[in-house]
Amino acid sequence: MPLALALSALAVAAVLGLASLGALRVASGGARLAADLAALSAGRALLDAVPSALLDPWDIRSRLRDAARRAAVASAEGSGARVDGVRLVGEGRMPLHVEVRVRRPGPLGTQVTATARAGVLTAAVLPIDGPVGWATGGGYSGPLVYRDGKPMCPAVAAAFDQMDRAIHAAGMDLVVTSAFRSDAEQAVLFARHPDPRWVAPPGRSRHRNSTELDLVVGGGVHGWLVRHAAAFGFVQRYSWEEWHWGYLPGCGGGQPGATVPAGASVAGLQQWVPARYRALVTRAATSAAIPPALLAAVLKAESDFDARAVSAAGAQGIAQFMPDTARGMGVGDPFDPAQAIPGAARLIASGIREFGSVPLALAAYNAGAGAVRRFGGIPPYAETQGYVARVLALAGGGSALAAGGVQVVLLRAGDLLA
Repeated sequence: MPLALALSALAVAAVLGLASLGALRVASGGARLAADLAALSAGRALLDAVPSALLDPWDIRSRLRDAARRAAVASAEGSGARVDGVRLVGEGRMPLHVEVRVRRPGPLGTQVTATARAGVLTAAVLPIDGPVGWATGGGYSGPLVYRDGKPMCPAVAAAFDQMDRAIHAAGMDLVVTSAFRSDAEQAVLFARHPDPRWVAPPGRSRHRNSTELDLVVGGGVHGWLVRHAAAFGFVQRYSWEEWHWGYLPGCGGGQPGATVPAGASVAGLQQWVPARYRALVTRAATSAAIPPALLAAVLKAESDFDARAVSAAGAQGIAQFMPDTARGMGVGDPFDPAQAIPGAARLIASGIREFGSVPLALAAYNAGAGAVRRFGGIPPYAETQGYVARVLALAGGGSALAAGGVQVVLLRAGDLLA
């Protein structure tokens, strides 16, 4: 009898243990899912909050964090969990990754904690912080950003960043050894090594287009690139140069000779852009290396695409140029959209080059570059602040800063914490 009772007690304990283990697994899965959903909600809120946060440059980070936390809390509550912490990941005032920690009830009064991270990925024409250089010397003539100290057009840099993140997850890293080379730089290189079998003559190298990257390909990197690079838009240009990879989508209008067909459209160009202006907006924006959606938003805010508009202050045409500004942009007739729309694109691009920021370029378009310089940011004018917020909203919220292809993704799925 004692032996039978002992065996029965062990059997009951085993059943209870298995039940508790099963309940713990269910709770753990629920906590992971709650963390994933909360992180994605926080990431989307982070992106959506960018335009309004930019109006207060001294409090950007806290505004973004508050928006992310509100979204994470609402999502976690819907999953039966509560948020223990929300942390912005990244240096500077404009982090676009967020980590969320949630807690969910487990079996026998326990708590299960999990974390997840989400963030913004872009296939961008302009980087978040704006261009940091401008190409000269022949060949590509648009904005430049740098990776590993090497210059490239922003579209290539954005695609490279995504590919670098993917290969990093596989335990490797990409290192750039050469990128954009102007015709002038190519001439110097060719003079040192005047053998066209190894160095292309000036004007012949693909590097002049700012679409080419030379990469360190040892340690399994080349094999990974062969299998995966096409998914990011890159192709090995020559079979005998394992290190040379080109970006097939190109750099837009900054690339010499690049054109957009008359009937072309760009993914993300707003539906409210009148059909008669869609191709012109696309060509003008691409030629100036700015997002077409951003140019369309400016024209919408300025004149609602009314080519004959005249403001009380004397601004004229679809882009609402003052006469002096029109002349400065090479626009002879501000009432002619074929002149005014490319002029507006050039003015926006000029502001981005000078101030390194889309919002500041918009403020300069509205209030003048002098006012932006004088105040060291968006001027404290209600009209200008409202204008910047409206244009960014019309252009697609935070995506206006990164020129399309913006998506919030789960960067690290829910991990359980001890």
